Amino acid sequence: MLFGLVIDIIFVKIKNKLMKRIIIPLLFTIVSYSQTDVQNVRVIKDDSQVTELVNTLGKNEIKLDVIDLLFQPALSLSYERISDSYSSFGGDVFINFNNNNSSVSWSDRFTISPFYRFYFLNKKDFGGAGFFVELFSKFSFADHTVEYVYGLYDDSIMSPYIELVDESYFDIGLGVGLGRKWINKKGITFEIMFGIGRYLLGETAGADDMPLGVDEVFYDNRPEVTFKGGLSIGKRF
Repeated sequence: MLFGLVIDIIFVKIKNKLMKRIIIPLLFTIVSYSQTDVQNVRVIKDDSQVTELVNTLGKNEIKLDVIDLLFQPALSLSYERISDSYSSFGGDVFINFNNNNSSVSWSDRFTISPFYRFYFLNKKDFGGAGFFVELFSKFSFADHTVEYVYGLYDDSIMSPYIELVDESYFDIGLGVGLGRKWINKKGITFEIMFGIGRYLLGETAGADDMPLGVDEVFYDNRPEVTFKGGLSIGKRF
């Protein structure tokens, strides 16, 4: 009994010395290091430093879509204004030079597309970079084929006569897109983006809209859904 009590007293003294001389200083060192590390992270990600980086690179950006240029051919230029490291706004201009009926040709001939973006993830690296969500509108001037059907309800005509006419139209679309942008310290940007939207106007012909003698009108190749996207290379200034 007495021997066990002595052992317990010795063990308690050893434990107290270990706590005071080794464990407590070690914990203090770990906590101090962690606090220093957190402070360093905060300095790196400080909003004032991000603003300085944005101002250094510039808040304006011009981009060229290489996919449209190579495969249409078409020219798609974009301007983007960086509001801050979290958001931006701008607009795209699309001009289609493809006059044939190729399967890779869009029906759009000329398009203006204003947009607004929200940046996430790596947006604090240089501002206006990283993963983004885009809200866009589209003002499109395009071509489509219209079918005019004559004699559909005339019993004296054996078969109706169909006339195909290429016509131009205007439509407005709204959509949303997702994308990712990378930027280096020289302000060169690379961007990949895909968006989808819907045209709002459409067109259906009533009796008052049909030319004289036409029984039905069918609008072929006029899309209800619109797409936006590509691979772009740009410069921040």
